[in-house]
Amino acid sequence: MTLLTLHAVRLLGFADTDAVAARFSQDPGLVESTLIDAGRTGLVTRSTFAGASGWLLSSAGRAENERLLAQELDQYRARSLVLEVHDDFGEFNDGVVSACGSLQLGVPKNPEATDVLIGALAAWRPLEARLARTLPRFEGYSDRLLRALKESARDSSWLTGTDRDSFHRVWFEIHEDLIATLGIQRAQS
Repeated sequence: MTLLTLHAVRLLGFADTDAVAARFSQDPGLVESTLIDAGRTGLVTRSTFAGASGWLLSSAGRAENERLLAQELDQYRARSLVLEVHDDFGEFNDGVVSACGSLQLGVPKNPEATDVLIGALAAWRPLEARLARTLPRFEGYSDRLLRALKESARDSSWLTGTDRDSFHRVWFEIHEDLIATLGIQRAQS
């Protein structure tokens, strides 16, 4: 429970209890109790920003999350698998970042950028399947990416918006999940 709760806070960045619970389909009451306990030990803090209240991971919480993730990798002997997937992910990550950047700069309905995102989803699907067989918490990213692409047909903000589960936001979360699991920094990946 602690691993998934802390990891959800890390992946979401700043989120209320319901969002933290929903990230890994956990019971909101148990998540709230876990967050309160984690707050008492300094792993998370509760904050209010722009009228929204939520949880943030502290430095100690980040370290504990990484310790628990390393323990999980050892328990399932999954380090080499996650390293391989991370390397494969890196092969198409730059294209996604570039495509999302061009979309954010106001190139609406850029078919080349959308094609890159569709290709990235196709490349990610088998990687997710490999990971999820050993680490089920990786399951669901492909469905979220596909939903964002489908929704973008009527509203292009589903490609890069920060106020929804956009393609870019989900993609960023995948990357964060991989590097957090491996205990590396974004600049190293």
